[in-house]
Amino acid sequence: MKKIFFSGLLGLIFIYGFTTIQATDNCDKKTLTNSCKKKMEPFKYDSQKFTKIMYQKKAQQLEIEVPVFIGEKYRLVFNTSSLPKPVMVNVYTKDKESKKREAIYSSKDLKAGENEMVFDVPRVRKLYIDYDVPADSTSQKLSGCVVMMVGYK
Repeated sequence: MKKIFFSGLLGLIFIYGFTTIQATDNCDKKTLTNSCKKKMEPFKYDSQKFTKIMYQKKAQQLEIEVPVFIGEKYRLVFNTSSLPKPVMVNVYTKDKESKKREAIYSSKDLKAGENEMVFDVPRVRKLYIDYDVPADSTSQKLSGCVVMMVGYK
């Protein structure tokens, strides 16, 4: 009798935990990609990166390196519409360990509710994109994703 009770309890915990995780994720990659492609014109599509954001109890910073070719013009398009909380997007010329790091773009000046960002990149060798994720004070296990698309001319 105890085995049946514990098996049933374990099954309910598993089902509850699985449905909670599934319910908070709202990343529709096709829709997000299509909205970014519209903002890419007249640049040609090169690549894209989906970054899964899992909010935690403390703030975090996620960094992505984007190699670029010297002499080409690039455009970055970001879409953060699937995130439950806004995330700050910053673009730098060096990684976060470098002392000569220079910020070349920040989303801090965007209006509330703006989820698509377009940035035409100056000539650089590499780009480092930082997502500043705020802390989550709720126990809902919030998550979402950011789409970054790269185009060249």
